[in-house]
Amino acid sequence: MFAAYLALFALAPGAPPPGAKPSTAEPPAQAAAQQLTFEPKTKVDGETLQVILGQRATFSLDTKGALKIEKVEDGQLAVAHPAGKVKETFEKPETGFVAAALDGSAEKKATSLKIWNATDKPLEYRAVALVMRGQTLVPVPVQTCAIAPGGVRVETWPRPILAVGLARFKPAILATCK
Repeated sequence: MFAAYLALFALAPGAPPPGAKPSTAEPPAQAAAQQLTFEPKTKVDGETLQVILGQRATFSLDTKGALKIEKVEDGQLAVAHPAGKVKETFEKPETGFVAAALDGSAEKKATSLKIWNATDKPLEYRAVALVMRGQTLVPVPVQTCAIAPGGVRVETWPRPILAVGLARFKPAILATCK
């Protein structure tokens, strides 16, 4: 269901056309959020890679952007913890692969996503974070930036995040953020 939400987020239409009658139905994103189910596992679900807290997925992309997980590892990101508390568990992936890890700490009161791009092309992608609000899991769209070939991108959020959904990987024109 996480993948279904990401697809809805990516494809959700804008404002209704002029002259359209107001709808009493819930917007697609709200309807999807109410139906969201979560399996605490790093996996590919449709076109979405779900990475859970404390794990890293190393994956390949075919020419159409389809994801194939090569391996899943448990570990920690140094950036997600106070300086000097944790040694980085993960090494750069082999050439041709992409990797994404999610980790966080109560001491830093933050969660970090680190993505390694060991391909020869800049990559862009879409992302959604899965956060707890009370007793409810809520998908939250995440602003993303393209990752340079051979580069690394780190995003840090001041909240606990249980998982991220990453999809729509494709070559980017530029690997910079504004």
